[in-house]
Amino acid sequence: MAQRLFLIFATIFFLVNGTCQSVHGAETVLAQPQQQALETVKNSLKPGSLIFHRGKCLTVKLYTWSPFTHVAIAMPKPGTSEWTVYDSARRHGVRKSELGDYLLESSPDALFLLHPRYELNASQQGKLRKALEEQLGRPYSVKQHLTGTRARGVHCSEYVTDALIAIDLLRAHKPPRVSPASLLEGIVQESVYQPDLTLKVNLPDSSASKTETWCRQIWNDAQAGSRRIWDETKTCTGHCYRKMKRLVPSRN
Repeated sequence: MAQRLFLIFATIFFLVNGTCQSVHGAETVLAQPQQQALETVKNSLKPGSLIFHRGKCLTVKLYTWSPFTHVAIAMPKPGTSEWTVYDSARRHGVRKSELGDYLLESSPDALFLLHPRYELNASQQGKLRKALEEQLGRPYSVKQHLTGTRARGVHCSEYVTDALIAIDLLRAHKPPRVSPASLLEGIVQESVYQPDLTLKVNLPDSSASKTETWCRQIWNDAQAGSRRIWDETKTCTGHCYRKMKRLVPSRN
């Protein structure tokens, strides 16, 4: 029993803290303030760059056996130096966000950036943007990840996979079954995308008192982080449970 519990906790620890070294070797995580992180990402992005998250939802991590929980795709705004991020997110569905807003919302996830191995030409960029825009407003759903059949909604990696298929950059037998982890593994193994940097956005803690000792601040930060992870995991687990329960026929 003790050995089994140890294996369970060791698995959870790996999924929470895993660095996916099999993808691109040892990594350096940049932890930067919000504005600096925004400039770092803007200077790194290319049309069609992907942003993978190592987030907080243990349900997704355990089900996919990977620390990666979400994926989004970035495109430049035509005629400007600004960027738009497209994704399908729980509570929002398919949406597009300003890059700065997206990074702010993503904190404290570790964001793992990958760029197309070959720069997308103007025709590919136009087709990709059209494919992404056409799905805006579509609801979020994960049940098709279990069944492999299409649904009214779409999850994050399914949305991104479909967009890449639209420009012949990727092929997938069943896009609904693609997870962030399997998408990442596939595009790296096939050399379609190249890994770049891993970054965390540090936000100022306005609740911390300047009169607190450094020891008290560390303790408060640890407590706040634990509560945040627990709340996110509880919400995510409940959402996934309700989705899966609908797929199981009732005995009544």
